[in-house]
Amino acid sequence: MVIQIKLKEIIKEKGYGDWSYRDLSKAIGISHLPLWKMATGEPYNPSLEMLDKLCGFFKCKPGDLLDYKKG
Repeated sequence: MVIQIKLKEIIKEKGYGDWSYRDLSKAIGISHLPLWKMATGEPYNPSLEMLDKLCGFFKCKPGDLLDYKKG
């Protein structure tokens, strides 16, 4: 099983494509490094708290951020 984080897609879809990861991290309240890792496909295991913050900021559901693929 492979779970991918679709953060880059959500950032563009919600109109934040011109924001830096540092700007987003300040607005969301999490470090910019996890944002960068998730957006670039680097291995990262976000906490439920982080997913909650991302969903709150982007006004989406966890299923909008996560993509499950049978591996």
